[in-house]
Amino acid sequence: MTIQRFTWTIHAEERMAQRGLTRARIERAVRELHPTRETNEGEAEWRVDAGPFVVVYDHPDREDIDTVRIISAWPKRRQSHKRHLRGLF
Repeated sequence: MTIQRFTWTIHAEERMAQRGLTRARIERAVRELHPTRETNEGEAEWRVDAGPFVVVYDHPDREDIDTVRIISAWPKRRQSHKRHLRGLF
């Protein structure tokens, strides 16, 4: 299966810009990681973890098996380091 086209929700386009991601980066991640995708629990059918960010999408887009519909993408949060309270009291 070769992904030939991408469609984008308005939500995905807005979030991509707000979150400092690019269309090319997101589409490349989906193409490369689609064979190892995971089922998504939310609105989108599939989810890929692209290292520093996550993409959720539908495939096929309606009945078009060559098209992926990007629903959203976001950067992963860095893990915060919890402060140790030992010694404060």
